[in-house]
Amino acid sequence: MTSLEQRYRKLLTWYPKEHRTLHEEEMITVLLAGVAPGQSRPTARDTFDLIRGGLSIHLHRAMGPESRRHWRDAVNIAALLAPISLFLIGVARAAGYSEVLLRGFPTTEGALKTLAFALPYGLVALLVLLKRPKAAAVCAWGWAVLHTWLITGLIAGSPGHGRSSIYVMSSPGIMITGNLWVAAAFVLPAFLCAAMLAFAPSPGPAPLGTARLLGWTAAVFAVFVASPQLPSSWGGYLPPLALVAVMMVALYFPVGHRAVITLLPLVNMQFSGWLWEWAPSTFVTLSAAVLVITVWLARGGNATSMSVSDQR
Repeated sequence: MTSLEQRYRKLLTWYPKEHRTLHEEEMITVLLAGVAPGQSRPTARDTFDLIRGGLSIHLHRAMGPESRRHWRDAVNIAALLAPISLFLIGVARAAGYSEVLLRGFPTTEGALKTLAFALPYGLVALLVLLKRPKAAAVCAWGWAVLHTWLITGLIAGSPGHGRSSIYVMSSPGIMITGNLWVAAAFVLPAFLCAAMLAFAPSPGPAPLGTARLLGWTAAVFAVFVASPQLPSSWGGYLPPLALVAVMMVALYFPVGHRAVITLLPLVNMQFSGWLWEWAPSTFVTLSAAVLVITVWLARGGNATSMSVSDQR
C-alpha cells in the first residue's frame, strides 16, 4: 500500500463505517485512477470533496426520517424523566435528613420544606403517566412561575447585601444568601422541565415502556436514598456513579443517547453546576440551544413520520 493510498483511506474515515464497508475499495480505485504522475498527496480538491461527502452523509442520516423518529422518542422520554428526576432528587434530599435526625438534631422543618418543593414535580410526572400532557405542561409552568415568586419574593432580606441579594432555598431546605444569578440557578430546572413538557410532541415512556422506566428510576432512587446512610468517604460518590452508569447504558441505544443529550442541561444544574458557576449567561444560551435543536428535530421527526404514514 502506497503512502498516497494510506492518506486517501484516512480521509475516507470521515464516512460512516457502513458506507466504507460497502464502497471504500471502489472509491479508492476511482481516486487512484485519477492520480497525476508523481503525486504523493491527495489534492486540495480531493480532500475537500471527501470530507464534504462524508459530512453530508452523516448529516443526511442525522436528519433522515429514522433519526428524526429517534429524536421524537428521546424528547418525549426526556420530558417525562425531567419531572420524575426533580421529584426523586427532592425526596432523596428530604430523606437525607434522617442521618441528622439520628444524631438528635431537629431538622423536620428543613425536610418538609425540601419535600414541599419536590411534590409539584411528582404531580406533573403523574399527569404525564396518566396521558394528560396538556395538564402536566400547565402544572409545570404554573409551578415554575410560583417557584420563581417564592424565591424572588424574599428580596433584600439580609442587611448589607443590597437589593441585588435575595434569600434562596438551598437543596437541603436551608435559607442561604446569594445574588440574582444564584436565585436563577434554583428556578431554571423548573423552567427547563416546563419547556420540555410544552414542546415535546407526546411526553411519555414509549418506546422504553412504563414498567422498565419505573424500574430503572426506582433503582437509581434507592441509591440516592441509601447514600446518606453510608460512610461519607465513599457514600457521596454513589449517586453520581449511578447516574453515570445509567447514562452509559443509554448511550448504546439510538433513543437513549439522544435523551441524554436532551437532559444534559438539567443534569448539569442538578449534579455539578460547573458551567453555571463559570458563565451563567453562557449556560442559559447553551441550554436554550439544546432545547430548540432537540425539539426541532423531534417535531420534524413527527411530521416526517406522519407524511410517510399518509403516503402508505
